[in-house]
Amino acid sequence: MRQNFSGILEEMTIDDVRALTPNVAVIPIGSTEPHGPALPYGTDSFQVEYVAYGGTRKANELGGRVLCLPTQRMSLNNNFRVFPFACRMQVPTFMNLLKDLVAMCRAENVHRIVFINGHGGNPDAIRAVQRDLAAQDGLFTCLISTGSCASEDAKAIWENRSDHAGEEETSQIMFLRPELVREDLIANNPPQYPKLKTLREFDIDFVRPWHLYLPASAGGDARKASPQKGETVLNSAVEGSGRFFAELSQTEDSETFPY
Repeated sequence: MRQNFSGILEEMTIDDVRALTPNVAVIPIGSTEPHGPALPYGTDSFQVEYVAYGGTRKANELGGRVLCLPTQRMSLNNNFRVFPFACRMQVPTFMNLLKDLVAMCRAENVHRIVFINGHGGNPDAIRAVQRDLAAQDGLFTCLISTGSCASEDAKAIWENRSDHAGEEETSQIMFLRPELVREDLIANNPPQYPKLKTLREFDIDFVRPWHLYLPASAGGDARKASPQKGETVLNSAVEGSGRFFAELSQTEDSETFPY
């Protein structure tokens, strides 16, 4: 009987899941939001799913017992609300969603959870969930981003880094979903900065209204983007996350785990 031990829950049968007996759950979190004229709304979700799914497959090839849940494609975008259909939910809703997913995993005897996040507006809320869950015994949660496990050599390929729809994301979507990229509209979209110079001088944290920070809903110089750059970094992230997931799965339980 052919069995699927890829660890991708959506692709598996009930017998496959039972046979895998997973002990690590990966929860990919994306977003559905504007990424300027050249890139699709699903940019964050496409990238994080590629790394989460690829890393899970790699981990299980290395002997892990890792299960990847479906990608959560809607998250926190209140500061995008001026743009059309920037899909969003309230912060408490998002946090409760993550807690419910963790509770479901624990009910299935999976107590090691990896949140892999693809959207810059989410980490503060995810970390707050982790702090709250830290009150529970026998639970390990961690947070990585799409590119966390890529090598420094791979990430050195970027020439013009930006935090939204610049060279990095454009390159990665040119690799993943080239048919959705409007290459004729790839451009340099410089960000706008507040008139309060001290906001930058003292690195003061505030939620940026995206339509003021990036009026085009894209920022940075993406003109040197290429699918080859995207492939290099994303596949490095898959390889690194696969090794991490595998080690997390194969490390024995102890009262002091992960120490």
